[in-house]
Amino acid sequence: MPSLEQSESSERSAIQRSAIRRLDGGLRAVIAMECFGVGGRYLFGSFETESDIYGWLYFDCQWPEGLAQGIDTFGAILTLATGLLLCLTGWAKRWQSSQSSWTGLVRNLDGPAAAWIAAWMLLLAMAHMMRAAVYAEISLAEHAVRYVAPVALLLLGRGLVPDVAAERRSTPSKLAIRLLLVATSATFAAHGYKAMEHYGPFTDLILLSDLQWPQWNLTQETAERLLTTIGVVDLVVAFLLLASQSRAVALYMAAWGFMTAASRITALGVDAWPETVVRIANGGVPLVIAVYWLTLQKRPPPTTAPANLTSELLGDDVE
Repeated sequence: MPSLEQSESSERSAIQRSAIRRLDGGLRAVIAMECFGVGGRYLFGSFETESDIYGWLYFDCQWPEGLAQGIDTFGAILTLATGLLLCLTGWAKRWQSSQSSWTGLVRNLDGPAAAWIAAWMLLLAMAHMMRAAVYAEISLAEHAVRYVAPVALLLLGRGLVPDVAAERRSTPSKLAIRLLLVATSATFAAHGYKAMEHYGPFTDLILLSDLQWPQWNLTQETAERLLTTIGVVDLVVAFLLLASQSRAVALYMAAWGFMTAASRITALGVDAWPETVVRIANGGVPLVIAVYWLTLQKRPPPTTAPANLTSELLGDDVE
């Protein structure tokens, strides 16, 4: 008959594995959607355009236009394909036997796919930083959730290997969560700063959305006052997410992230869907963080467990 300590360890491992699997699945969905957004923005959307990588190679580096265009198109196609691949590998890892040769092949493809997406998203952010006319210095922070999410997925891959002990399995998941926390806070802080500065396109989103939907006849002055409030709140929640690691804060950030992403459609119409989908990580990443935390605290062990069980799993206190 297993001892109390063994029962607690088994329950801890089961809770942790469930939380990691949900985090893994949520990240795959978010990453796949943002990759689809990249495809829509640069390949097949109504507002199809070239990326800042093309602009940097062609205008700044003076590369031949065909070569710059080819690199840009290849990067977008491969990003779209690897996003789909992450969905397929996630399904295969969930339903196939861990001992099958197919699952082994899937694991070999999983890492390179996530690594490519992280690299391309980071390159897009860096190219934007080099070419943006204003607020270029915060581009990496503004795009952080887009390139950190696949990095976190790479780390989680080790935490899902069946023969890895619970103590070792928790290490990559803790690091993945901390990276996601920092990335989410950085993205919200960057957007908050731009809102407080009354960034022109943000003002336009409010005014155009008002014209399309509620028609409250908002003035530019009113929109700028709203942006000031929004900016302050974004900065506050960015700090609170790191300082308190509150589930309520993460859920608020998820809701607001999805709402701001959707503002591209409310302002510009459904043809602007790629601009919404490519920003899905703004709300998706804090959502998967909240789901991870909620799973860790979802069910108590069947035996009397240590009071700091969840704290041990997270490495920090969670409200």
